[in-house]
Amino acid sequence: MEKQELKQLNKDSLPWFYRLLLRIPLANMFEGASSGIFWAIIVPCFLAVEFFLSIFLLVYFVFPINIIIAGIVPATIFLIFVRISLERFINWWNASIDTGFKWNVERMAQEYIDSLKPKKEEKEA
Repeated sequence: MEKQELKQLNKDSLPWFYRLLLRIPLANMFEGASSGIFWAIIVPCFLAVEFFLSIFLLVYFVFPINIIIAGIVPATIFLIFVRISLERFINWWNASIDTGFKWNVERMAQEYIDSLKPKKEEKEA
């Protein structure tokens, strides 16, 4: 069995559904927020606003329209959060997989031994 190496995720090689999610607008303004700020401040604010907006839409409009409109708002916010989470996962994956560092212990040990040799010669002299 061959050993498969992990490789970076290219946005162009993803399935069509993920590429479609990555094209959702308005999510770009939240990408710069750190993870703590995003999950501790932005998400609860969105959920509170969505809750009150849904109550208003359910009360203000008549029956068939209010259910449809009140369902569109959380679905839109959910898609924005999925897009942000997908973008953050791709960035994390690419950062953690392709470090460019190869473990070559024998070569590193030999370099360390070679770096110690001049010090031994200086001490003997």
